[in-house]
Amino acid sequence: MDKISKILVPVDFSEVSPVVTKWAKDLAKQVGAHIIVAYVLEDLSTYEGIYVDVKTLTELENTLLEGARKSMDDFLKEHFYDYPQVQSIIEKGDVVETLIRIGEEQGVDLIVMGTHGRKGLDKILFGSVAEGVVKNSPIPVVTINPYRAGLIKAEEE
Repeated sequence: MDKISKILVPVDFSEVSPVVTKWAKDLAKQVGAHIIVAYVLEDLSTYEGIYVDVKTLTELENTLLEGARKSMDDFLKEHFYDYPQVQSIIEKGDVVETLIRIGEEQGVDLIVMGTHGRKGLDKILFGSVAEGVVKNSPIPVVTINPYRAGLIKAEEE
């Protein structure tokens, strides 16, 4: 890699996302890179057959995707008002696989992501997204632990 021209920044709209985004945006400004902000909605079809109607899952997915679009619009307005070299991608699928695929398809040179995001049941069910991306990505990954770096107070963890 000679130059970092595209940076992928996965977000989950948790309190960690703005911290990681600021770090990635500062880096992008220094190197003149384009930023791709990505949100992946976990594919809920894996829950079919657990006494949940497929129609209910489809309606829930549609509601979540609509909410994600609104959240992404608000997120970009708030955090990228001063950086026009940004685009957003919202997809549905396995989060780790989809993020890596987006990175490859978009030709990104670097992935910048937080080591922590949504907590509780999501973490138990889906494991660590950052760990999965680091282990499986052919693209270099920079991870930021905002709690250890003192960017977010530890008691919020």
